[in-house]
Amino acid sequence: MGERRRVIQKPSGKFYKTAQPALDNDSTWEGVDACWTDVNHDGHPDLVIASGGNEYYGKDPYLLPRVYLNDGKGNLSRKQDAFDNIYMTSSCVVPFDFNGDGYIDLFIGGRAVPWEYGQPPRSYLLQNDGTGKFTDVTAARAKELSYAGFVTQALWFDIDKDGDKDLLVCTEWGGIYAFINDKGTFTKKVLTDKKGWWNFILPCDINNDGLTDLVVGNLGLNSRLKASEKEPVRLYYNDFDGNGKKEQVLTYYLGGREIPFANKMELEKQMPVLKKRFLYAEDFARASLQQLFTAEKLETAEVLQANYFSNAVLVNKGNLQFDVQALPWQAQLTPYRDAVVVDANGDKLPDILLVGNYYENNIEMGRYDADYGTLLVNKGNHQFEVENINKLQIKGQVRHIRPVTIAGRQAFVLAKNNDSAMVIQFAPQH
Repeated sequence: MGERRRVIQKPSGKFYKTAQPALDNDSTWEGVDACWTDVNHDGHPDLVIASGGNEYYGKDPYLLPRVYLNDGKGNLSRKQDAFDNIYMTSSCVVPFDFNGDGYIDLFIGGRAVPWEYGQPPRSYLLQNDGTGKFTDVTAARAKELSYAGFVTQALWFDIDKDGDKDLLVCTEWGGIYAFINDKGTFTKKVLTDKKGWWNFILPCDINNDGLTDLVVGNLGLNSRLKASEKEPVRLYYNDFDGNGKKEQVLTYYLGGREIPFANKMELEKQMPVLKKRFLYAEDFARASLQQLFTAEKLETAEVLQANYFSNAVLVNKGNLQFDVQALPWQAQLTPYRDAVVVDANGDKLPDILLVGNYYENNIEMGRYDADYGTLLVNKGNHQFEVENINKLQIKGQVRHIRPVTIAGRQAFVLAKNNDSAMVIQFAPQH
């Protein structure tokens, strides 16, 4: 996994590395998200890392989240007892003192169950005892949050404007939800029931009407998979071949007919029994879904589905009611994984910088690499024009983008998968 270091900024805007042996010693862990927050209330920001990946399963210690305490001089040491029995493939970790006791608590979103994709993962609302040791209080404070879905991102934001932060969650194979905070207990509110492969949520009042809208990332429309209410993309999860282990069957519609996405050879690797039942490719191609997998197996399968793949804006109509508005077609060419609000032209309307791409698809799907950084220039009335970033190409798979101040000027740090971090900055306006 390589060496871990913390990078410190000097007043000049230059950065230098500090060695962090505690992080280097834990380099086997796959960190998927992290946050700085003071977990032990000593005035120094500590590091919390959520673990993920699909290499480990069960109660493997590499699935535990981690806390690294800061001694006040920038030196980190791992707190060994921070979490008890929280083994998970995570997607995100976001801090907030949800019970108002003065100590920072956490939400950790569950991305999937290792080696059992299709089985709903656990997510956790974790209460801090004041020392940086966290206890699962999900069942007591937010029962509907335990199995919120295949969580891809979450953030704390006061969406109902009552003075306390609510938890916004987006999911794969599901909708976008707000868990409304009422004095530390939470109730689920569906912000959109359109089921997508949602990747991120960015709160932003795009039309300056005082109501917070949400820019949301999805799969996009430049894919072999097309989804609609009438013809959704589905994932069937069941033991189709009777070997004691459940398999996944992804389907989509082509010419009005629901068919498996995987070809005959791929399905036979997963379920060898199909080779005997369909000797010839022509017979396989003509077979219905029920003939391939039997009606009984399909009816008893757990079924996930998606019916909306556009990158979009959820326009706030008031009273937590949102209209879903697709972004222009130029912003549908790739899955977007994150975004930030920028001011590209000084007109006081918030513009949006989108980043994304995803390479780890199979050959039949092809990698998603069409984006080099996309700027949504706000024209008012919920309308955007799409522009490329002038004289700059953001290549690679950007997973996160965050604002940072460098020598008094705003810049943005981009975290890429299997690549170096990148820093970009708007040129000064003269």
